Amino acid sequence: MTTEATRVLRNTFYASIGFGVLAFQKAQVRRRELEASLRPQVESVGRHLRVVHGHDEAADQPDHR
Repeated sequence: MTTEATRVLRNTFYASIGFGVLAFQKAQVRRRELEASLRPQVESVGRHLRVVHGHDEAADQPDHR
């Protein structure tokens, strides 16, 4: 293989690796954005389930009347 062909193949390989890294990073950013947007809803569902199943945080506090 000629040195020119080797150089072209090497550069193509490096470029494809670079695009793969960029795609992975973009997916990570989207995952974090999605997680942040869903967190309040998940917490709300968790609170609702605790209330429904009798594990209300307020019920766990002693009554100070």
